[in-house]
Amino acid sequence: MGRTRFFNIFLCVICCVFTFLCQAQERPNILIIMTDQQTADAMSIAGNKDLKTPAMDKLAKNGVRFTKAYCAQPLCTPSRTAIFSGKMPYETGFVGNAPEKDGQWPDSLLMMGKIFQQGGYQTGYVGKWHLPVPVKKVSQHGFSYIENTNFLDYNDGATPSFCARFIKENAKKPFLLVASFLNPHDICEWARDEALKMDVLEDAPPPEQCPALPANWQIPANEPQIIRQQQQQVGLRTYPSVNYSPEKWRQYRWAYNRLVEKVDQYIDQVLYSLKKYGVEKNTIIIFTADHGDGYAGHSWNQKQVLYEEAAKVPFIISKMDGSIAPHTDDMLVCNGIDIIPTICGLTGVQKPTYLKGLDVSQRIAEPAKQLRDTLVIETDFADNEELLGISGRAVITQNFKYIVYNKGVIKEQLFNLSDDPGEITNLAVLNSQKRKLQELRNYLKKWCKTNGDSFINTINIKGY
Repeated sequence: MGRTRFFNIFLCVICCVFTFLCQAQERPNILIIMTDQQTADAMSIAGNKDLKTPAMDKLAKNGVRFTKAYCAQPLCTPSRTAIFSGKMPYETGFVGNAPEKDGQWPDSLLMMGKIFQQGGYQTGYVGKWHLPVPVKKVSQHGFSYIENTNFLDYNDGATPSFCARFIKENAKKPFLLVASFLNPHDICEWARDEALKMDVLEDAPPPEQCPALPANWQIPANEPQIIRQQQQQVGLRTYPSVNYSPEKWRQYRWAYNRLVEKVDQYIDQVLYSLKKYGVEKNTIIIFTADHGDGYAGHSWNQKQVLYEEAAKVPFIISKMDGSIAPHTDDMLVCNGIDIIPTICGLTGVQKPTYLKGLDVSQRIAEPAKQLRDTLVIETDFADNEELLGISGRAVITQNFKYIVYNKGVIKEQLFNLSDDPGEITNLAVLNSQKRKLQELRNYLKKWCKTNGDSFINTINIKGY
Protein backbone atom coordinates (compact mmCIF):
# COMPACT_ATOMS: atom_id res chain seq x y z
CA MET A 1 0.00 0.00 0.00
CA GLY A 2 2.87 2.33 0.87
CA ARG A 3 4.48 1.87 -2.52
CA THR A 4 1.15 2.38 -4.30
CA ARG A 5 0.46 5.57 -2.37
CA PHE A 6 3.95 6.89 -3.07
CA PHE A 7 3.58 6.04 -6.76
CA ASN A 8 0.21 7.86 -6.93
CA ILE A 9 1.68 10.93 -5.26
CA PHE A 10 4.62 10.80 -7.67
CA LEU A 11 2.24 10.61 -10.65
CA CYS A 12 0.22 13.51 -9.24
CA VAL A 13 3.34 15.68 -8.93
CA ILE A 14 4.44 14.78 -12.46
CA CYS A 15 0.97 15.67 -13.80
CA CYS A 16 0.99 18.99 -11.95
CA VAL A 17 4.43 19.88 -13.32
CA PHE A 18 3.39 18.83 -16.83
CA THR A 19 0.19 20.88 -16.57
CA PHE A 20 2.14 23.92 -15.33
CA LEU A 21 4.62 23.63 -18.19
CA CYS A 22 1.84 23.30 -20.75
CA GLN A 23 0.02 26.31 -19.32
CA ALA A 24 3.24 28.28 -19.25
CA GLN A 25 3.89 27.45 -22.88
CA GLU A 26 0.37 28.48 -23.83
CA ARG A 27 0.96 31.97 -22.47
CA PRO A 28 1.90 34.13 -25.45
CA ASN A 29 5.31 35.67 -25.82
CA ILE A 30 5.45 39.44 -26.22
CA LEU A 31 7.89 41.11 -28.62
CA ILE A 32 7.94 44.91 -28.58
CA ILE A 33 9.78 46.39 -31.55
CA MET A 34 10.50 50.08 -31.18
CA THR A 35 12.18 52.44 -33.59
CA ASP A 36 13.38 55.94 -32.73
CA GLN A 37 11.99 59.11 -34.29
CA GLN A 38 9.75 57.38 -36.84
CA THR A 39 6.69 59.31 -37.87
CA ALA A 40 3.52 57.30 -38.47
CA ASP A 41 3.44 57.89 -42.22
CA ALA A 42 6.96 56.58 -42.80
CA MET A 43 5.79 53.13 -43.88
CA SER A 44 4.78 51.91 -47.31
CA ILE A 45 1.73 50.22 -45.75
CA ALA A 46 0.61 53.73 -44.73
CA GLY A 47 0.55 54.77 -48.39
CA ASN A 48 4.00 56.33 -48.53
CA LYS A 49 5.33 55.64 -52.02
CA ASP A 50 8.77 57.13 -51.37
CA LEU A 51 10.02 54.18 -49.35
CA LYS A 52 9.57 50.43 -48.99
CA THR A 53 9.13 48.75 -45.60
CA PRO A 54 8.26 45.08 -46.23
CA ALA A 55 8.85 43.98 -42.60
CA MET A 56 6.60 46.68 -41.15
CA ASP A 57 4.06 45.96 -43.87
CA LYS A 58 4.14 42.27 -42.95
CA LEU A 59 3.28 43.13 -39.37
CA ALA A 60 0.34 45.24 -40.52
CA LYS A 61 -0.87 42.48 -42.85
CA ASN A 62 -0.99 40.09 -39.91
CA GLY A 63 -2.62 42.35 -37.37
CA VAL A 64 -4.18 45.71 -36.62
CA ARG A 65 -2.58 49.01 -37.60
CA PHE A 66 -3.85 51.86 -35.46
CA THR A 67 -3.83 54.96 -37.62
CA LYS A 68 -4.31 57.50 -34.81
CA ALA A 69 -1.61 56.52 -32.35
CA TYR A 70 0.41 59.14 -30.50
CA CYS A 71 3.34 59.24 -28.12
CA ALA A 72 2.90 60.66 -24.63
CA GLN A 73 5.52 63.34 -25.35
CA PRO A 74 7.61 63.80 -28.51
CA LEU A 75 11.04 63.57 -26.87
CA CYS A 76 13.18 60.50 -26.13
CA THR A 77 13.41 60.12 -22.34
CA PRO A 78 9.89 61.37 -21.53
CA SER A 79 8.33 59.11 -24.14
CA ARG A 80 10.36 56.04 -23.20
CA THR A 81 9.75 56.64 -19.51
CA ALA A 82 6.02 56.71 -20.23
CA ILE A 83 6.16 53.50 -22.28
CA PHE A 84 8.05 51.60 -19.58
CA SER A 85 6.13 52.99 -16.61
CA GLY A 86 2.66 53.42 -18.08
CA LYS A 87 2.38 56.96 -16.69
CA MET A 88 2.50 60.35 -18.40
CA PRO A 89 5.69 62.44 -18.14
CA TYR A 90 4.02 65.13 -16.03
CA GLU A 91 3.21 62.36 -13.51
CA THR A 92 6.73 60.91 -13.32
CA GLY A 93 8.51 64.26 -13.55
CA PHE A 94 10.65 63.09 -16.47
CA VAL A 95 9.63 65.82 -18.92
CA GLY A 96 13.05 66.36 -20.50
CA ASN A 97 15.92 64.12 -21.49
CA ALA A 98 17.55 62.75 -18.34
CA PRO A 99 20.84 60.96 -17.65
CA GLU A 100 21.05 57.29 -16.73
CA LYS A 101 21.40 57.74 -12.99
CA ASP A 102 20.53 55.76 -9.89
CA GLY A 103 18.05 57.14 -7.38
CA GLN A 104 15.87 59.04 -9.86
CA TRP A 105 13.19 56.43 -10.44
CA PRO A 106 10.76 56.00 -7.53
CA ASP A 107 10.58 52.45 -6.14
CA SER A 108 6.79 52.72 -6.04
CA LEU A 109 6.64 52.99 -9.85
CA LEU A 110 6.94 49.54 -11.39
CA MET A 111 8.75 49.24 -14.71
CA MET A 112 7.53 47.00 -17.50
CA GLY A 113 10.30 44.44 -17.08
CA LYS A 114 9.65 44.12 -13.36
CA ILE A 115 5.90 43.69 -13.90
CA PHE A 116 6.47 40.80 -16.29
CA GLN A 117 9.29 39.30 -14.28
CA GLN A 118 6.93 39.10 -11.32
CA GLY A 119 4.30 37.66 -13.66
CA GLY A 120 6.48 34.64 -14.48
CA TYR A 121 7.98 35.87 -17.76
CA GLN A 122 11.58 35.77 -18.94
CA THR A 123 12.50 39.35 -19.74
CA GLY A 124 14.93 40.80 -22.25
CA TYR A 125 15.86 44.23 -23.60
CA VAL A 126 18.18 44.85 -26.55
CA GLY A 127 19.19 48.18 -28.07
CA LYS A 128 18.77 51.85 -27.27
CA TRP A 129 17.94 52.48 -23.61
CA HIS A 130 17.81 56.25 -22.87
CA LEU A 131 15.90 55.70 -19.63
CA PRO A 132 16.70 57.42 -16.31
CA VAL A 133 17.55 54.09 -14.66
CA PRO A 134 21.00 52.47 -14.77
CA VAL A 135 21.12 49.47 -17.08
CA LYS A 136 22.83 47.51 -14.28
CA LYS A 137 19.90 48.12 -11.90
CA VAL A 138 18.11 44.92 -12.94
CA SER A 139 16.38 44.74 -9.57
CA GLN A 140 14.51 47.91 -10.53
CA HIS A 141 13.84 47.67 -14.26
CA GLY A 142 13.38 43.89 -14.31
CA PHE A 143 15.05 43.06 -17.63
CA SER A 144 17.32 40.16 -16.72
CA TYR A 145 18.82 39.88 -20.23
CA ILE A 146 19.99 43.27 -21.41
CA GLU A 147 22.42 43.93 -24.25
CA ASN A 148 23.63 46.58 -26.71
CA THR A 149 22.39 49.51 -24.63
CA ASN A 150 25.56 51.61 -24.34
CA PHE A 151 24.98 54.88 -26.16
CA LEU A 152 28.56 54.95 -27.46
CA ASP A 153 28.77 51.32 -28.51
CA TYR A 154 25.36 49.96 -29.46
CA ASN A 155 24.39 49.58 -33.08
CA ASP A 156 21.22 48.57 -34.86
CA GLY A 157 23.03 45.84 -36.81
CA ALA A 158 23.91 44.00 -33.60
CA THR A 159 20.42 44.17 -32.12
CA PRO A 160 18.92 41.31 -34.22
CA SER A 161 21.77 38.99 -33.16
CA PHE A 162 21.29 39.66 -29.46
CA CYS A 163 17.54 39.26 -29.91
CA ALA A 164 18.11 35.90 -31.65
CA ARG A 165 20.18 34.66 -28.74
CA PHE A 166 17.48 35.59 -26.24
CA ILE A 167 14.74 33.98 -28.33
CA LYS A 168 16.75 30.79 -28.75
CA GLU A 169 17.49 30.52 -25.02
CA ASN A 170 13.89 31.18 -24.01
CA ALA A 171 11.96 29.41 -26.76
CA LYS A 172 10.32 27.04 -24.28
CA LYS A 173 9.37 29.71 -21.74
CA PRO A 174 7.00 32.66 -21.99
CA PHE A 175 9.05 35.79 -22.61
CA LEU A 176 8.86 39.54 -22.99
CA LEU A 177 11.50 40.95 -25.33
CA VAL A 178 12.06 44.58 -26.30
CA ALA A 179 13.99 45.23 -29.52
CA SER A 180 14.84 48.93 -29.45
CA PHE A 181 16.41 50.38 -32.61
CA LEU A 182 18.02 53.80 -33.01
CA ASN A 183 17.09 54.57 -36.58
CA PRO A 184 15.76 56.67 -38.23
CA HIS A 185 17.14 58.90 -35.44
CA ASP A 186 20.39 59.18 -37.42
CA ILE A 187 18.60 61.83 -39.46
CA CYS A 188 19.73 64.22 -36.69
CA GLU A 189 23.37 63.56 -37.56
CA TRP A 190 22.63 63.69 -41.28
CA ALA A 191 20.92 67.06 -40.89
CA ARG A 192 24.05 68.63 -39.40
CA ASP A 193 26.43 66.88 -41.80
CA GLU A 194 27.94 64.59 -39.17
CA ALA A 195 28.88 60.92 -39.36
CA LEU A 196 25.92 58.64 -38.74
CA LYS A 197 25.94 56.41 -35.66
CA MET A 198 24.29 53.34 -37.16
CA ASP A 199 24.79 53.00 -40.89
CA VAL A 200 26.39 54.73 -43.84
CA LEU A 201 24.24 56.47 -46.42
CA GLU A 202 25.37 57.32 -49.91
CA ASP A 203 25.19 60.96 -50.91
CA ALA A 204 21.69 62.24 -51.55
CA PRO A 205 20.75 62.44 -55.23
CA PRO A 206 19.90 65.77 -56.86
CA PRO A 207 16.77 67.36 -55.32
CA GLU A 208 14.67 66.71 -58.41
CA GLN A 209 15.20 62.98 -57.85
CA CYS A 210 14.18 63.17 -54.20
CA PRO A 211 10.68 63.01 -52.68
CA ALA A 212 8.44 65.99 -53.25
CA LEU A 213 7.87 68.48 -50.47
CA PRO A 214 4.79 67.80 -48.37
CA ALA A 215 1.82 70.11 -48.90
CA ASN A 216 2.38 71.59 -45.43
CA TRP A 217 6.12 72.19 -45.68
CA GLN A 218 5.92 75.95 -45.14
CA ILE A 219 5.57 77.61 -41.73
CA PRO A 220 1.82 78.14 -41.25
CA ALA A 221 0.13 81.46 -40.54
CA ASN A 222 -0.90 82.24 -36.95
CA GLU A 223 1.56 79.75 -35.49
CA PRO A 224 2.52 80.31 -31.82
CA GLN A 225 5.69 82.40 -31.96
CA ILE A 226 7.26 80.45 -29.13
CA ILE A 227 7.83 77.50 -31.46
CA ARG A 228 10.32 79.34 -33.67
CA GLN A 229 11.74 81.35 -30.76
CA GLN A 230 12.82 78.20 -28.94
CA GLN A 231 14.15 76.86 -32.24
CA GLN A 232 16.44 79.88 -32.46
CA GLN A 233 17.32 79.61 -28.77
CA VAL A 234 18.46 75.98 -29.02
CA GLY A 235 20.49 76.72 -32.13
CA LEU A 236 21.70 75.19 -35.37
CA ARG A 237 23.12 72.00 -33.91
CA THR A 238 19.61 70.78 -33.15
CA TYR A 239 17.77 72.73 -35.83
CA PRO A 240 20.09 73.23 -38.83
CA SER A 241 16.93 73.24 -40.92
CA VAL A 242 16.30 76.95 -40.26
CA ASN A 243 18.63 77.59 -43.20
CA TYR A 244 17.25 74.88 -45.45
CA SER A 245 16.17 75.58 -49.00
CA PRO A 246 13.24 73.65 -50.50
CA GLU A 247 15.83 71.55 -52.34
CA LYS A 248 17.62 70.63 -49.10
CA TRP A 249 14.31 69.62 -47.51
CA ARG A 250 13.70 67.21 -50.38
CA GLN A 251 17.09 65.61 -49.76
CA TYR A 252 16.30 65.45 -46.05
CA ARG A 253 13.18 63.43 -46.79
CA TRP A 254 15.20 61.14 -49.08
CA ALA A 255 17.77 60.47 -46.34
CA TYR A 256 15.08 59.92 -43.70
CA ASN A 257 13.35 57.35 -45.91
CA ARG A 258 16.57 55.46 -46.46
CA LEU A 259 17.16 55.25 -42.70
CA VAL A 260 13.65 53.88 -42.20
CA GLU A 261 14.35 51.25 -44.84
CA LYS A 262 17.57 50.25 -43.09
CA VAL A 263 15.86 49.69 -39.76
CA ASP A 264 13.10 47.77 -41.53
CA GLN A 265 15.73 45.26 -42.69
CA TYR A 266 16.86 44.73 -39.10
CA ILE A 267 13.26 44.26 -37.98
CA ASP A 268 12.91 41.54 -40.61
CA GLN A 269 15.88 39.72 -39.07
CA VAL A 270 14.21 39.74 -35.65
CA LEU A 271 11.00 38.38 -37.16
CA TYR A 272 13.01 35.63 -38.86
CA SER A 273 14.40 34.54 -35.48
CA LEU A 274 10.87 34.02 -34.17
CA LYS A 275 10.24 31.62 -37.02
CA LYS A 276 13.65 29.94 -36.82
CA TYR A 277 13.24 29.03 -33.16
CA GLY A 278 9.64 27.92 -33.42
CA VAL A 279 7.90 30.68 -31.46
CA GLU A 280 6.47 32.75 -34.30
CA LYS A 281 2.89 31.55 -33.86
CA ASN A 282 2.87 32.03 -30.11
CA THR A 283 4.33 35.54 -30.12
CA ILE A 284 2.32 38.76 -30.12
CA ILE A 285 4.26 41.63 -31.65
CA ILE A 286 3.74 45.30 -30.90
CA PHE A 287 5.50 47.69 -33.26
CA THR A 288 5.80 51.38 -32.43
CA ALA A 289 8.25 54.30 -32.12
CA ASP A 290 9.16 56.54 -29.21
CA HIS A 291 8.12 59.64 -31.20
CA GLY A 292 8.05 60.99 -34.72
CA ASP A 293 10.05 63.51 -36.74
CA GLY A 294 9.15 66.77 -38.46
CA TYR A 295 9.82 65.11 -41.84
CA ALA A 296 9.80 68.62 -43.42
CA GLY A 297 6.21 69.33 -42.35
CA HIS A 298 5.98 72.99 -41.23
CA SER A 299 9.70 73.27 -42.13
CA TRP A 300 10.54 71.22 -39.05
CA ASN A 301 13.19 68.62 -38.32
CA GLN A 302 13.46 66.88 -34.96
CA LYS A 303 10.54 66.47 -32.52
CA GLN A 304 9.11 68.26 -29.42
CA VAL A 305 6.38 70.19 -31.26
CA LEU A 306 2.86 68.80 -31.07
CA TYR A 307 2.27 68.71 -34.82
CA GLU A 308 1.20 65.36 -36.25
CA GLU A 309 4.55 64.45 -37.80
CA ALA A 310 6.38 64.65 -34.47
CA ALA A 311 3.67 63.32 -32.16
CA LYS A 312 2.02 60.62 -34.25
CA VAL A 313 3.69 57.20 -34.29
CA PRO A 314 3.28 53.75 -35.85
CA PHE A 315 1.33 51.33 -33.67
CA ILE A 316 0.69 47.79 -34.88
CA ILE A 317 -0.39 44.72 -32.92
CA SER A 318 0.39 41.58 -34.88
CA LYS A 319 0.38 37.79 -34.60
CA MET A 320 1.66 35.54 -37.36
CA ASP A 321 -0.76 32.64 -36.78
CA GLY A 322 -3.70 34.28 -38.57
CA SER A 323 -5.67 34.78 -35.36
CA ILE A 324 -6.02 38.54 -35.90
CA ALA A 325 -7.99 39.61 -38.94
CA PRO A 326 -5.83 42.28 -40.61
CA HIS A 327 -7.38 45.74 -40.64
CA THR A 328 -6.81 49.36 -39.70
CA ASP A 329 -8.40 51.04 -36.70
CA ASP A 330 -8.78 54.78 -36.08
CA MET A 331 -9.22 54.57 -32.31
CA LEU A 332 -7.03 57.05 -30.45
CA VAL A 333 -4.06 55.27 -28.87
CA CYS A 334 -1.22 56.57 -26.68
CA ASN A 335 1.68 54.16 -26.75
CA GLY A 336 3.08 55.73 -23.59
CA ILE A 337 0.21 54.75 -21.31
CA ASP A 338 -1.48 51.96 -23.29
CA ILE A 339 1.28 49.40 -23.94
CA ILE A 340 1.62 48.00 -20.42
CA PRO A 341 -2.16 47.58 -19.88
CA THR A 342 -2.41 46.00 -23.33
CA ILE A 343 0.33 43.41 -22.89
CA CYS A 344 -0.98 42.63 -19.41
CA GLY A 345 -4.40 42.04 -20.93
CA LEU A 346 -2.93 39.82 -23.63
CA THR A 347 -0.97 37.64 -21.20
CA GLY A 348 -2.91 37.61 -17.96
CA VAL A 349 -0.05 39.29 -16.11
CA GLN A 350 -1.43 41.48 -13.33
CA LYS A 351 -1.52 45.16 -14.23
CA PRO A 352 -0.62 47.73 -11.56
CA THR A 353 -3.91 49.14 -10.33
CA TYR A 354 -2.75 52.75 -10.56
CA LEU A 355 -2.34 52.68 -14.35
CA LYS A 356 -4.94 54.64 -16.34
CA GLY A 357 -4.08 53.51 -19.87
CA LEU A 358 -6.23 51.32 -22.08
CA ASP A 359 -6.00 47.62 -22.80
CA VAL A 360 -6.10 47.99 -26.58
CA SER A 361 -6.54 44.23 -27.00
CA GLN A 362 -10.17 44.72 -25.92
CA ARG A 363 -10.68 46.75 -29.08
CA ILE A 364 -9.19 43.95 -31.17
CA ALA A 365 -11.52 41.42 -29.54
CA GLU A 366 -14.53 43.74 -29.97
CA PRO A 367 -13.91 46.22 -32.83
CA ALA A 368 -17.13 48.10 -32.05
CA LYS A 369 -16.16 48.69 -28.42
CA GLN A 370 -15.55 52.37 -27.73
CA LEU A 371 -12.61 52.76 -25.36
CA ARG A 372 -11.53 56.39 -25.96
CA ASP A 373 -12.85 59.36 -27.90
CA THR A 374 -10.40 62.03 -26.69
CA LEU A 375 -6.68 61.95 -25.91
CA VAL A 376 -4.38 64.43 -24.18
CA ILE A 377 -0.62 64.46 -24.81
CA GLU A 378 2.08 66.88 -23.69
CA THR A 379 5.40 68.54 -24.44
CA ASP A 380 8.13 70.43 -22.64
CA PHE A 381 10.68 72.09 -24.88
CA ALA A 382 14.23 71.32 -23.86
CA ASP A 383 17.78 71.71 -25.04
CA ASN A 384 18.63 68.07 -24.39
CA GLU A 385 18.56 67.89 -20.55
CA GLU A 386 18.02 71.62 -19.99
CA LEU A 387 14.34 72.54 -19.75
CA LEU A 388 13.35 75.83 -21.38
CA GLY A 389 10.22 76.49 -19.34
CA ILE A 390 7.95 76.13 -22.38
CA SER A 391 5.18 73.57 -21.95
CA GLY A 392 2.26 72.53 -24.11
CA ARG A 393 -0.70 70.19 -24.26
CA ALA A 394 -2.71 68.80 -27.15
CA VAL A 395 -6.31 67.62 -26.94
CA ILE A 396 -7.04 65.23 -29.80
CA THR A 397 -10.46 63.98 -30.88
CA GLN A 398 -11.53 62.00 -33.92
CA ASN A 399 -11.79 65.17 -36.00
CA PHE A 400 -10.15 68.03 -34.13
CA LYS A 401 -6.87 68.86 -32.45
CA TYR A 402 -6.38 71.67 -29.98
CA ILE A 403 -2.85 72.74 -29.00
CA VAL A 404 -2.00 75.26 -26.30
CA TYR A 405 1.38 76.50 -25.03
CA ASN A 406 2.04 78.38 -21.81
CA LYS A 407 3.98 81.25 -23.38
CA GLY A 408 3.70 83.68 -26.29
CA VAL A 409 1.17 86.12 -27.70
CA ILE A 410 -0.52 83.45 -29.78
CA LYS A 411 -0.70 80.38 -27.55
CA GLU A 412 -3.40 78.28 -29.19
CA GLN A 413 -3.92 76.28 -32.35
CA LEU A 414 -7.06 74.50 -33.48
CA PHE A 415 -7.16 72.20 -36.49
CA ASN A 416 -9.88 70.23 -38.19
CA LEU A 417 -7.84 67.12 -38.94
CA SER A 418 -10.50 65.68 -41.20
CA ASP A 419 -10.41 68.67 -43.54
CA ASP A 420 -6.86 69.82 -42.80
CA PRO A 421 -4.64 66.81 -41.93
CA GLY A 422 -1.52 68.90 -42.57
CA GLU A 423 -2.47 71.37 -39.82
CA ILE A 424 -2.14 74.43 -42.04
CA THR A 425 -5.13 76.57 -41.02
CA ASN A 426 -5.27 77.66 -37.37
CA LEU A 427 -8.98 77.85 -36.59
CA ALA A 428 -8.31 79.23 -33.10
CA VAL A 429 -8.09 82.77 -34.48
CA LEU A 430 -11.46 82.57 -36.24
CA ASN A 431 -14.62 83.91 -34.60
CA SER A 432 -16.63 81.19 -36.34
CA GLN A 433 -14.78 78.51 -34.31
CA LYS A 434 -15.09 80.07 -30.86
CA ARG A 435 -17.59 77.46 -29.68
CA LYS A 436 -15.37 74.53 -30.64
CA LEU A 437 -12.34 76.31 -29.17
CA GLN A 438 -14.10 76.84 -25.85
CA GLU A 439 -15.35 73.25 -25.83
CA LEU A 440 -11.80 71.90 -26.04
CA ARG A 441 -10.51 74.45 -23.53
CA ASN A 442 -13.13 73.24 -21.10
CA TYR A 443 -12.19 69.64 -21.75
CA LEU A 444 -8.50 70.31 -21.04
CA LYS A 445 -9.32 72.30 -17.89
CA LYS A 446 -11.44 69.48 -16.52
CA TRP A 447 -8.94 66.82 -17.59
CA CYS A 448 -6.05 68.58 -15.86
CA LYS A 449 -7.97 68.93 -12.62
CA THR A 450 -9.13 65.31 -12.70
CA ASN A 451 -5.66 63.96 -13.46
CA GLY A 452 -3.59 66.25 -11.27
CA ASP A 453 -1.86 68.05 -14.14
CA SER A 454 -0.71 71.49 -12.99
CA PHE A 455 -0.14 72.70 -16.56
CA ILE A 456 -3.53 74.40 -16.48
CA ASN A 457 -2.20 76.79 -13.83
CA THR A 458 0.68 77.96 -16.04
CA ILE A 459 -1.33 79.43 -18.90
CA ASN A 460 -2.93 82.83 -18.89
CA ILE A 461 -5.76 82.81 -21.42
CA LYS A 462 -9.18 84.36 -21.08
CA GLY A 463 -11.66 81.52 -21.23
CA TYR A 464 -9.92 79.19 -18.78
